[in-house]
Amino acid sequence: MALNVNALPDYIEVNKDELFVKAVAGTKTLDYIEIMANVKGKAALNYLDSTVVLADGSLCGWDPQGEDTFTQKEIETKLITVQKEFCWKDLRNKWANYQLAIAAGRETLPFEQKIAESNTAAIKKEVEKMVWQGLEDVELDGLLAQIADESASIKVSEGTNAVEKVEAVIAAIPGGALEKGVNVFLSWTDFRAYVAAKNASCCGNMPIIDAAVAELVYAGDSRIKLVPVAGLEGTGKIVAAPYDALVYATDIEDADAIYRMFFDAKESKHLFEVVFNAGTAVKFADEVVIWTDTPSEGGDPEVGE
Repeated sequence: MALNVNALPDYIEVNKDELFVKAVAGTKTLDYIEIMANVKGKAALNYLDSTVVLADGSLCGWDPQGEDTFTQKEIETKLITVQKEFCWKDLRNKWANYQLAIAAGRETLPFEQKIAESNTAAIKKEVEKMVWQGLEDVELDGLLAQIADESASIKVSEGTNAVEKVEAVIAAIPGGALEKGVNVFLSWTDFRAYVAAKNASCCGNMPIIDAAVAELVYAGDSRIKLVPVAGLEGTGKIVAAPYDALVYATDIEDADAIYRMFFDAKESKHLFEVVFNAGTAVKFADEVVIWTDTPSEGGDPEVGE
């Protein structure tokens, strides 16, 4: 008598000992702006601006001229937390149940390390977005809102496509900023559009630009780099700034990747927590250029323009 297996599903090999974690890009922006550590709550950014007068020195005497002006700006960080809980009992009837060691005081969470890594990677992704767009729930402004509010920042709106917008931003970069080197931040969508347009217009003796690069040296001026970042995705904004013009403040550098996971015996749950300070500031607004649809208006830039 033949076996009737029509009611059985096809065999699937289950890799019980491996859990695949989705790769997430980290906070790339923080590699290109200044990090200010040891900030708890508020901190001061102190400035000194000196002017001099080149005077006639052929006569004796003393005629002091010029000024040394001290100013101060405040940077504020907010305490941010991520908290999760995992009940090991939810896995009793699932494929991971073979890893459970069920006995009072011996409860384990399968793939604990993988779960922690997946969550810390997701936090990095959200911090990247927060640096530019802020975090409304904790009243934390991002760099875009602060740049828009700064009267000294340079706002341009010329151009309708990625190439024209980038060119308008670069043309507006002040000479003093260029002496330091300038990063032009744009979304990956705008970066790919820029690369595609450049490749389409390039002649036979020019190499094709690879859109997978982490940064692209601007043709004609090696002091300028185009840096695609996920934090600007969906904003429609392009920002040019030297390394020291934009600041990210925190208590401990890379604190957003420091987690604790522990078992709460009373609730019989595994708890996951990350706590860190974070804040941003525009340090030298007159060296920052932003492409925006509304260059004459202040206030928060609108996402998705």
